[in-house]
Amino acid sequence: MDFMASRGPSALGICSTDLAGCAAAVNAASERLLYAREVGDSGWVGTWSEIQFLASQDDPHITAPYDVSRIEALNLCTFPIPIENEFFSYMRFGFGRWPKSVCGSGQCAPLVAYDRGKFPLFSDIVPPNKKIRIYMSDPADELKRVLLQSLDGNDQPRYSLDGTIEVTGDFLTLVPPFVDSPDIVNKVIGIQKDKTLGPLRFYEVDTITAEQRLVLTMQPGETTASYRRYYVGGLPKSCCANSEATSATEVQLTAICQLAFVPVSVPTDWLVIPSVEAIIHECQCGRYLTMDEPNAKTMSAFHHREAIRLLQGQSMHEQGEDAIAVSFSPFGSAKLSCQRIGSLI
Repeated sequence: MDFMASRGPSALGICSTDLAGCAAAVNAASERLLYAREVGDSGWVGTWSEIQFLASQDDPHITAPYDVSRIEALNLCTFPIPIENEFFSYMRFGFGRWPKSVCGSGQCAPLVAYDRGKFPLFSDIVPPNKKIRIYMSDPADELKRVLLQSLDGNDQPRYSLDGTIEVTGDFLTLVPPFVDSPDIVNKVIGIQKDKTLGPLRFYEVDTITAEQRLVLTMQPGETTASYRRYYVGGLPKSCCANSEATSATEVQLTAICQLAFVPVSVPTDWLVIPSVEAIIHECQCGRYLTMDEPNAKTMSAFHHREAIRLLQGQSMHEQGEDAIAVSFSPFGSAKLSCQRIGSLI
């Protein structure tokens, strides 16, 4: 809404009432600015958030929501937890992913978080004899479809026909009160859905006991299920009493998360880049990129530099020049007063 009321639409040659045109321009500009190499590691102001997670020794995994790109820093009971990427555990010696030791074996695993990549569910299916059940929350979403891609009870990918086109998975049409997967599901490998008016809730259902367990909630604007997951090794049995915990062994972790790019579609959607002027300049940058004129590339680069300059100025204005968010020690973390006191001078 702020962009539509600004000088942005007229600068691009579109009407301020052209919702689809404004949204397309803003989304393209926001994505370019969010992924610009000038952004650095911590991101622009407004592109990170603090989130709480629950984990336990029995289930030491945490899965970030759809609007989180990655976890920058993780904390457990005032203790910082190092975060390693997906390749770290493969580079360790031994067989398979590291770590393997648990406290019951006599040697506790180190308190470290390991990135495990993207997953289509918040919590994995626990076979056997399980189906997926989908509940819709808004009656207006009836007859919209969900593509459920999975492995069947024999761990084989399921295929089906959408008219005359073969697809990997099954198309499920939403009907009240719920719709079940047509076959046993041992593992979900992908989920796609139409845009909906309300969230969809996915449950794992035991075909023998009829017991249900929530494994995923997809928001209305989501079309693809993809969520970053971390394995946290070396968790204690209990710490930081939490009134929301469902188990006595759950511990609470807090994290600073880098937010993901989420497209806007209606005037009340929040901009991932909280500077309208920067977005206007980047929209003009994208406009010149599509022109086949001698001076177009020069003008495109100029507007991109102006957008980056505004975002850098916003970061300095809101955080201060001296109160930096990231400490960089090029000569080590030792204090200057401790230098030249060792044997190597």
